[in-house]
Amino acid sequence: MHIYNADGSKAEMCGNAARCVGYLLMSEKGTEYITIELVNKRILECFKVGNKSIKVNMGKPLLKWHEIPLSTECDTLHLPIELEMLKEPVAVNIGNPHIVFFVDSVNEIPLQSLGPKLENHVLFPQKINISIAQVEKSGEIALRVWERGTGITASCGSAACAALVASTLRGYLTAQQTSVNLSGGKLLIEWANNVFMTGDIGFL
Repeated sequence: MHIYNADGSKAEMCGNAARCVGYLLMSEKGTEYITIELVNKRILECFKVGNKSIKVNMGKPLLKWHEIPLSTECDTLHLPIELEMLKEPVAVNIGNPHIVFFVDSVNEIPLQSLGPKLENHVLFPQKINISIAQVEKSGEIALRVWERGTGITASCGSAACAALVASTLRGYLTAQQTSVNLSGGKLLIEWANNVFMTGDIGFL
């Protein structure tokens, strides 16, 4: 599967695209399981778990600085970045590179103006996807996303996966499973060695 961003650049991963393509292929073939190979040779397993609900095995998160990749060695749990009210994000590669900032309120962050500055930060030789995460009292995560090559998006599956991994590593969540709420809908994310994403399919 080949994936393109809004600016025409190629993307290594898109979890939501995998769910949609997986659903269409499984419906066409009359099966409840299918694999999708991405351009970076990563294999995604897709499972039909409901009438229009698809679960995707997104693989293992990469957490070492050179796996993100970063331009210089850093602690990936506390990157040395501070921009206005955002500071020390967690870096996670879940097929593509992400950073996750934790805030008290996702709606107070001017992501439209901060997104381009962070995406093109010198620490990220391949640029970066940016998530603003708020861990709620319920244990769910509210998330806003700036996608590399696209800008603000209503939903991003790999960002939701990165947010759960980052929240767990920082100790904000004890259960390695939660719902991630984005403006475009809700995704169930689980981390058990590999990261799994489950969400419903809709037609426009």
